[in-house]
Amino acid sequence: MGLAHFTTVDTAREKWEPIHKNLYEVTIILPTVLQSLHPNATHLLLENTKSAKFPTYPDLSTGVQRFKYSTRAFIMMPEKTHIDDLSIVFNLNQNDDYQIFCFKILKDWYDLGWNNETGTLHYKKNLVGDIIIHAHDKEGKVIRRVTYHNVMMKSFTGFEELSWDSSTDIFDLTANFVADYWEDFYY
Repeated sequence: MGLAHFTTVDTAREKWEPIHKNLYEVTIILPTVLQSLHPNATHLLLENTKSAKFPTYPDLSTGVQRFKYSTRAFIMMPEKTHIDDLSIVFNLNQNDDYQIFCFKILKDWYDLGWNNETGTLHYKKNLVGDIIIHAHDKEGKVIRRVTYHNVMMKSFTGFEELSWDSSTDIFDLTANFVADYWEDFYY
């Protein structure tokens, strides 16, 4: 049998398309409390997404069985079944009313969990939203959709450090979330 050649590889012969990291859309369904405060918030958050990290599968732990000097490994249940390292980096822009609207919406979501100015707290039912990620191909056909349910804002950073060192640095904001469970749809 001859050596493999470019013309014998399926991806080349069948003209398969690569999957691009930058072809995705994020829809954030805010908690009902925030939807009443910011009626257009979901759309605004979509326009300001810069990058995202959306894990779906937690590491499975291992169990070990020992007999004398030998061990056997077994795959066990994951140590946690929620996802607590969702993160989205947002561009920060101001609107015509001099509001940093993305920061305002995310800060209001954070304040539902704990408001440092008033000390108010809310029940989980008032904190949760959903995040839906659509990965698509060049023609816009969705090839994977991940929906995170019961998403809560954990933290946000990036609007703290001011500097005279550069005139080209632009602020962005990283928001971190936790989700109880998710659905992963793909072809």
